[in-house]
Amino acid sequence: MRPRLLLFALLLAVAFVQSAQAQFQVSLDIKRRFLMVYEPIVATVTVANLSGRDITLTDSPTQSWFGFQVNYGETSRIIPPNDPFYRQPPLTLAMGQTIKRSVVLNNLFPMGELGLYRIRATIFDSAREKYYQSPVIGLELSEGKLVWQQNAGVPSGYNGAGGTRKVSLLTFRRSESTYLYVRVEDPDNAVVYSTLGLGRIISGIDPEVQFDGQNVVNVLQLIGQKAYLFTRVSLDGEIISQETYTTTKYRPTLRRNASGSISVYGGTASRTGAPGDPGEKVPNKLSDRPVPVPAQ
Repeated sequence: MRPRLLLFALLLAVAFVQSAQAQFQVSLDIKRRFLMVYEPIVATVTVANLSGRDITLTDSPTQSWFGFQVNYGETSRIIPPNDPFYRQPPLTLAMGQTIKRSVVLNNLFPMGELGLYRIRATIFDSAREKYYQSPVIGLELSEGKLVWQQNAGVPSGYNGAGGTRKVSLLTFRRSESTYLYVRVEDPDNAVVYSTLGLGRIISGIDPEVQFDGQNVVNVLQLIGQKAYLFTRVSLDGEIISQETYTTTKYRPTLRRNASGSISVYGGTASRTGAPGDPGEKVPNKLSDRPVPVPAQ
């Protein structure tokens, strides 16, 4: 082939590769890179259609158009998904359109081992049989410090009534503050229902904990000068409510009423708060799926 024709062919090949790579721009965002094991890992994927035309993303018979690649440890061992048949409904992206989708990553993948993980988002265009991937994000999972633990029976009206739940409170250092977490497990079937952050806690001051007559977990923790956070957690692993109390004449404390319910005495309620950490919402779509505990 003549040099000029060879150069032209190479330029065409480079242009084709650049065009293929420019079909989609995929990015992945995980707000925190150091987390406690079993707490929700919220992964937000952004997909921009740069193809210059409308494109419909749809699953192939063997591949979902929306997915992730998760590797573990220094050997980059591939972590297979919990459900190999995980599928998504088709999505049409208009020319120039950008969409965002958030999922709880450790409900899709078994990420119960301590250590380093490398994650990237993957978009598969089945019509062209091409993969588009985000840059890799690294994160580390560690364990918190156990400060309280107790088993409780599951009353009627709850999932798994008649069984047992193990409830634990753990502290975990994040940036410049220490946070209190609650973990709800089924010790008989080795699954973790949730590990949720309750909010900041002053180091060295243990929280006050009591079960009420329905075995709802009531937690009172010191979060600042004369400020306390009161949280109620169900045995399904869900935060029922949160309230902030300030010290007036007496320090707030938990007290059991004649009916078996638990109330806060000695403080003034100043605010009803939403569960979870401010600005870090957990998607509802996959949040109710328990996470298996890895074999020891």
